[in-house]
Amino acid sequence: MAIADSSLSRVGNALILRAIPTLVAAVVITFSRNHAAVVGLTVFVGFAFLLASTLIFTIMSVPLEGLNRTLVGIQAIATVVAAAIASATLTQGLPALLLILSIWAGLSAVLELYAGYRESNRTVAKEWLTIGGFTAILAIIEAVVPMNDVYAVGIFGAYAAIVGVYQIIAGISLRSDATSTTRKVSS
Repeated sequence: MAIADSSLSRVGNALILRAIPTLVAAVVITFSRNHAAVVGLTVFVGFAFLLASTLIFTIMSVPLEGLNRTLVGIQAIATVVAAAIASATLTQGLPALLLILSIWAGLSAVLELYAGYRESNRTVAKEWLTIGGFTAILAIIEAVVPMNDVYAVGIFGAYAAIVGVYQIIAGISLRSDATSTTRKVSS
């Protein structure tokens, strides 16, 4: 089922809300002098718990239907589980960081890409597919490329910056699309 054009502003608001924890993670990593794995895991824990809450808000506020609603719910649960595992493994170093980031990003990417593929509203689908693509790139890089703490944490920070800015732009774009659709209908 498609998200109705009348709900585009709610989807836009949800994307802007999702950008907040993502940009906070980017700022913390960018301005932190210490890029040790424990810092990356700590930032990820905060990011993931906040992101999960925004995903739950999305389920409650955006009229998602059928499987897409379930996919967002699964993504929220997977994000909370990843945050819990990361908080339990803060002292495990680089292997824990790479494993948690790559598995979380891989699962989130699959869920986001599939939701975008299923969505018949092309405007919303494009945003989900793009965010899913960025997340898939993070998963592949963290899982495949050999790296040290600085690179692993820095790449997570770069991902957060890119996706956060993209989510703000996409959210504003969807809100303006909703406004222009409302103006066309009323005139």
